[in-house]
Amino acid sequence: MKVFSWNIRHGGGARITEILAELERHADSDFIILTEYRNNKNASSIKEKLTLLGFVNQYSPNVEAKVNSVLIAAKYSVYFQEYSELQGHQHRVVSARWKDIHIVGAYFPQKKEKARVFDFLSDLVKSAHIETTLIIAGDMNTGVHFEDETGKSFYCSNDFIQLKKEGLTDAWRLINTDMTEYTWYSNHGNGFRIDHFLISSHCIDLVNACYYLHSPRVNKISDHSQMILELE
Repeated sequence: MKVFSWNIRHGGGARITEILAELERHADSDFIILTEYRNNKNASSIKEKLTLLGFVNQYSPNVEAKVNSVLIAAKYSVYFQEYSELQGHQHRVVSARWKDIHIVGAYFPQKKEKARVFDFLSDLVKSAHIETTLIIAGDMNTGVHFEDETGKSFYCSNDFIQLKKEGLTDAWRLINTDMTEYTWYSNHGNGFRIDHFLISSHCIDLVNACYYLHSPRVNKISDHSQMILELE
C-alpha cells in the first residue's frame, strides 16, 4: 500500500497545471493526502483529476475558499470523518478508515496553536484499537530540535515527541536513523523537516519505505517536498 502526502501551498494558485501533473505521477498510490488544499477555483480541477486517476472517494471540509484545509482521496470505499471537537481547527484534520487502517491527514496551525491539535491527536492515539494501524500524515509545522532543524525554534516540539511516546513511530526516522533532510525552507534559507508520517509503533514491521521527493519544491511547484509511505 502506498500513501502520498503533499502540501500544495495555498490551494495551488497559478501552479495548478504542474500540480495536476504531479498527481498523475503518483497515480499508483492508494491514498493521496493534500494539505493547504482550498475550496477555490482549482478545487474542481484537482478533484476531477483525482477521479480520472481512480481516486473515486474524496473528502475535504466545507470551508471558505481562502482557508487552507485537507483533502484525502482514496481508491477504496472508505469512511471519512472530520472532528467537531477541534472547533476552530476542525478543518485541519480529516481521517479515512479502510479495513483496519485509520489514516489521518493533518495540517497544523502556527506557533502555540499547534498544541490544540496535538492534544486531540494524543486522545486519538490513546483511544485507537490495538488492531488498528493508525497513520497520521501531513504538514505538522514542527519536529525535533537539532534533528529536524539546525537549532531550537520549533513550537510544540515536546508535543510531537510525546505522540511518539504514546505509541507512534516516525516512519522516516525509523528508516533514516542518522540522516538530515529538510522538507521546507524559510526565506532566510534555513531548512526544516516539518512533513511527517507517524505510524502505530506496533505496526512498524509493515513499513517498506518512507521517503521525500524534493524536486517539486526545488522547481517551486510548491514550497514543500512530497512524501511517500509504502507499507506491506
